[in-house]
Amino acid sequence: MATPEQRPIIDVARLLAASKSYSALLRRIIVSQSVLNSVLKMTNSSDAPKRKVQCEHEPGITGLQSVLKEMTTREAIDPVRDFDKIAEVLAQQASVNDESVIAVAVILLSHAIADDAFTGACELAIDLDPGAWISDLSMERKVTLGSILEKGTSGVFAAELDKLRQQLSSKPLANRAEQFFRHVKIRHHPEFDPGDFRYFRVSKLKEADSLRNSIAHGSGIPEMDLAQAGRTMLFLHEAAIAAMRSLAYAYHLPMEWSILFGNQESQNKMEGNQAPGGSL
Repeated sequence: MATPEQRPIIDVARLLAASKSYSALLRRIIVSQSVLNSVLKMTNSSDAPKRKVQCEHEPGITGLQSVLKEMTTREAIDPVRDFDKIAEVLAQQASVNDESVIAVAVILLSHAIADDAFTGACELAIDLDPGAWISDLSMERKVTLGSILEKGTSGVFAAELDKLRQQLSSKPLANRAEQFFRHVKIRHHPEFDPGDFRYFRVSKLKEADSLRNSIAHGSGIPEMDLAQAGRTMLFLHEAAIAAMRSLAYAYHLPMEWSILFGNQESQNKMEGNQAPGGSL
């Protein structure tokens, strides 16, 4: 890892290494987004999502009965209560429609993609300009003389920055985005004005974060329509791309086309289809 004293990366080998990681991350974002788009399009063209998915089947009720009996001590058992009825009521409460299931899945996966994007973007920014991230370290942290003697001052800072990289994923997504854009100037989509729901704002990312948390940690699958899921998906996609776009412009990252296309064979095919002297 580059030491904090180094200026923003100028070494070609390091820049190419960052470019490979950047291209791989961008590919994951694009491919995942394409899959989610396809899911929504197929779902919108079908009437199937309108039907209810009932959880009244025997295996479901039997499982609930088993859990209830396991979780209830003999002393707490009320002989008047009917375990079969309790299990049936809980199963009925779990009834949802297909549309809500798909909408929730799209939101959770879109959030995961944005989460991956901002973690990767922060890691790359630290590698590309480590000195700029020293301000994010705790200056109150105690360091032994032995560490300084062994690693030197630059090595100690490098180790602390590496710890910072490892802690990134534990932070809320919106906090990570704020941290990233403190160091990298944001570049918005040129065709999205502030009134567009896709226009990136940290405040909207916090709303998406809260929505994701309410789904993931709630008591069940909430009623949700595909239109809301689609808007959230497109906003989170633009959030992820905004991080990638800003990173590329800030550090002039070259694209590794073979990685972006998925394999070298695809790259060779693309180059073979070009006119002589052409370039991507």
